[in-house]
Amino acid sequence: MKDKGDNTVMPKTLRDKFKIAAALTFSMTVAACGGGSDSAAPAPAPAPAPAPTPPAPAPVSISETKPCSMTGVGAAVLSTDAPTTILDAAPGTVGSVTYCLIKVQVAQAIKIWLTMPMGGAWNGDLRSQGGGVFAGTVGAETAAAAAGYIGIQTDTGHSSSPLSGAFGMLSPGVANVALQEDFAFRSEHLMAVVGKQLARTFYGQEPNKSFWYGCSTGGRQGMMMAQRYPDDYDGILAGAPAMHWDRFQAQQIWPQVVMKQDLGYVLSSAKQALATGAAIASCDAADGVTDGLLNDPRQCTYNPVGDTTLTKDTCTQADNTCLTRAEAGVMQKIWGGARNASGVQLWPGTERGAATQAMAGAVPFPAATEQAKYFVYLDPAWDWTTLTYANYEAFFNKTVAMVGPVLATDNPDLSAFKARGGKLINYHGWADPLIMPEGTTQYHEAMNSKMGGATAVNTFAKLFMVPGMGHCGGGDGPNAFGQDGTPKADADHDIFKALVKWVKEGAAPDQIIATKYTSDDPTKAVLRTRPLCVYPKVAKYKGNGSTDDAANFSCESP
Repeated sequence: MKDKGDNTVMPKTLRDKFKIAAALTFSMTVAACGGGSDSAAPAPAPAPAPAPTPPAPAPVSISETKPCSMTGVGAAVLSTDAPTTILDAAPGTVGSVTYCLIKVQVAQAIKIWLTMPMGGAWNGDLRSQGGGVFAGTVGAETAAAAAGYIGIQTDTGHSSSPLSGAFGMLSPGVANVALQEDFAFRSEHLMAVVGKQLARTFYGQEPNKSFWYGCSTGGRQGMMMAQRYPDDYDGILAGAPAMHWDRFQAQQIWPQVVMKQDLGYVLSSAKQALATGAAIASCDAADGVTDGLLNDPRQCTYNPVGDTTLTKDTCTQADNTCLTRAEAGVMQKIWGGARNASGVQLWPGTERGAATQAMAGAVPFPAATEQAKYFVYLDPAWDWTTLTYANYEAFFNKTVAMVGPVLATDNPDLSAFKARGGKLINYHGWADPLIMPEGTTQYHEAMNSKMGGATAVNTFAKLFMVPGMGHCGGGDGPNAFGQDGTPKADADHDIFKALVKWVKEGAAPDQIIATKYTSDDPTKAVLRTRPLCVYPKVAKYKGNGSTDDAANFSCESP
């Protein structure tokens, strides 16, 4: 990516942004048939013909009304909750689209960059792009501009590495509440406020519809908008949402605690892969297809401790072809999630079938320790190695108490968002090693309980779980469905286009077709397609045809 002062910022895909961390329904229509009668009774009147499907909205093409310069659109006076300055306005290009890149700063230091299509290329809508981990960077959202949207990014109020949480502390013992709030929700709300005002200035009208598009931290940000600012966005796509920010980042240190307590050494990547492969092999066929994927890993109870083909008394730490009994126990505890001294689960763990290596290395994932240092203990010298089984629950509870009030994004009451006509789509890979997917299923179950049941919730909010997909993408399963910044042909294959269709035409998606490409490269051959189903439904094989073809599966209740 080029320097931020350069207007020709290289585009990023969602996968580029959120795999910083990875250093590490086939719709069925049933026709009902009626029978005749030998009685002399008059035949019933024929049923009225179904109403025709309304045509899709015609493409919109809107041009700017002011020059892309500091004396043109840059002279606009913006109204927000704090002093707001337009720093620069200059044209840039992405493909055949010319856009105006407008750089805005809102006090204290929230940077918001907007890419506004020019020359009739604006489609009339706005799309805000979520960030990754602790954000801290901003760029030109060229992918949105190329698709005709006003694109918006923010650095969330501070400039730093996305893996640094130091902004959360003002000084030792003192939280920087203002910057924590900027990161948690204020900057994302301001993206909508500033974006809509500049649309009115530049094009002479506000956006017709506004969308959120993000995964991981970007997923959490989208959920925060639905919960706290329900009028900001008409449609929200929030993948692998990091909404239980307090809990899952405390859980991310659990694998190291387990290895330190039970082994005294780090379980090798090869041994972890061995256990993961054994779990998949044990449970793979349970969903009716042997394909290396677990449709719902919660149904897999494989325990390596009792697997004598893998766990052997003669095994040693150095032998990567087997597990010792203690090593098998460690894997079982990593899958079982963080627990207190009595064995009660505090937060779900990595699912069987997911690669554990990124989270179970020699040291915890950096964001987890950064949170503890700068949001929980407010002490840069805090050391994760002080954690034990005995004090882990106290650490977990303190994390929830210190981080939850600002950053937890798990309010299941989205009544206001529903009432204003908002539409929400979540997705989450079952093989996500970074953000525990059960947090997302638990949230939707909480929404069902709070908002009148699954039928009521599904009128405005849907969850698609993705077997075999990792964090926002990747993994062994079909993992490309428009969520990674690479648009697909239509709303049947592109989850963002499905959201747009739902918002604009009222056509709710019942399934999305995901694709697995060779080497995860969309320019290469298709290996497999599979329908993603509205949770809790799962894709079930019909019994005929290739298991690599989505047409041979239907979405059914588990």
